[in-house]
Amino acid sequence: MKRVWVNPWFVLPVGLFFIAAMILAAVTPYGHEIVYLNDWREGWLNPFFRRVTHLGEAPAFIVAGLAALFWQYRFTVLIALVGLFTSPLVYTLKDKIGTDRPKTYFEKTGMSEAVVVVPEERLNSGRTSFPSGHTTAAFALYGLLSLMLDPRVRQWGLLLAILAITVGFSRIYLVQHFLRDVLGGAVLGLILAWLVWQLGQSAFFQRARWLDGGLSRR
Repeated sequence: MKRVWVNPWFVLPVGLFFIAAMILAAVTPYGHEIVYLNDWREGWLNPFFRRVTHLGEAPAFIVAGLAALFWQYRFTVLIALVGLFTSPLVYTLKDKIGTDRPKTYFEKTGMSEAVVVVPEERLNSGRTSFPSGHTTAAFALYGLLSLMLDPRVRQWGLLLAILAITVGFSRIYLVQHFLRDVLGGAVLGLILAWLVWQLGQSAFFQRARWLDGGLSRR
């Protein structure tokens, strides 16, 4: 398997996202990034973000894994591994860190009436806000896929970056997470993608030559 260390088409937009998000987090009072989006929560944006947020859920991994069967079996294994690692790690961190979800936070601070929510969106409550699981999954999956891209089609990394960033933004838009939850999830997802990619480069995986095959090569 070719060793692709960096894909600028993915790395640059993601890097710009981190810079902008960290600046915004530094200058914006906690939770106000959600309030600032009140005027956006209407029209076609509501169904758009309600759909796009699902790109950070299990079906996205299943579709990517099945598609990878036609590419390389090795890639399907890596996609399955990053998916299996993501959920337990995220739930463990949520449980240990225990920060309030936006719904719970705004109720405690008396700000609930100041927040416009998306109609029919069921808001999660409790102390499971950090990190954002959807964002972690999105950056883990699409970050891993960006590493898998052949150098001849690295420009697809831009689409993968946009998908990951949009999933993260959707969690704030839908009043499910704060910006800091999204940032934490993005960092965690990229770390998972990198670690699984490195695992795929290990001698153990490289010895399994049959993994280099794919359904399209039979």
